[in-house]
Amino acid sequence: MRYILIGILALGACTQPKTVEEKALEFSTKTYEKEVCVEEDCSKVSVSYPWASGSTASENINSEIEKQILRYFTADSVGGDLEQNATRYLNSYQEFKAEFPDAPGAWTEEIEAQVSYESENTLSIQIDEFNFSGGAHPNSSQYFLNFDKTTGELLSRDQVIFDRDKMLMLAQMEFRKFHQVEDSITLEEDGRFFIPETGFFLPNAIGYRKGKFILSYIPYEIGPYVLGYTELEFAMKEVKGFVRE
Repeated sequence: MRYILIGILALGACTQPKTVEEKALEFSTKTYEKEVCVEEDCSKVSVSYPWASGSTASENINSEIEKQILRYFTADSVGGDLEQNATRYLNSYQEFKAEFPDAPGAWTEEIEAQVSYESENTLSIQIDEFNFSGGAHPNSSQYFLNFDKTTGELLSRDQVIFDRDKMLMLAQMEFRKFHQVEDSITLEEDGRFFIPETGFFLPNAIGYRKGKFILSYIPYEIGPYVLGYTELEFAMKEVKGFVRE
């Protein structure tokens, strides 16, 4: 009887469902390039971005990255995938050259996304974009996608910054220091910046890079093109308690 009982217990242990161990996120790089030439002038689309795998969070992370990349092409909400949008962009260039054959230069759309930060709970993807479609000068922008690393949920600004007033105060101090604004005058009085009636504001590009918290104002966001980028960096200990880690 004793041996029968041991056998039953052993069989029961073998038939217990195994817990599936969650794998760690892994990243590879996807690239896309397409080019058309009209005589010696060539227009090009170049895209590079991380592709997540190994975790249940991967699908949502990849989806959000691809959505953001397409936003650089579909301001008019036409829709479609990367291939369709790149083709549409390059076709527009060919149509432009057919109408204005003497117009100098070529168009370009370059997008590079990369993993800029990973902690136990948070993942940040930095996206840098450069484009030229004629005009006085090229344009560029920077953006961050911030995720809950476990679930793949795209985090809103309020989920990244818990105390907006405290962050705003710290950001304004660093902004004044960055641009060497005299203590005796306001940002409005300085005259170099675009400050709305509601006052100083946080930028659209908010994220993390190499262990630091980043606020990045792109050209035209808070000042003219010649002002360039205003990138404010904060050590995580400076924002501890009111910014997600």
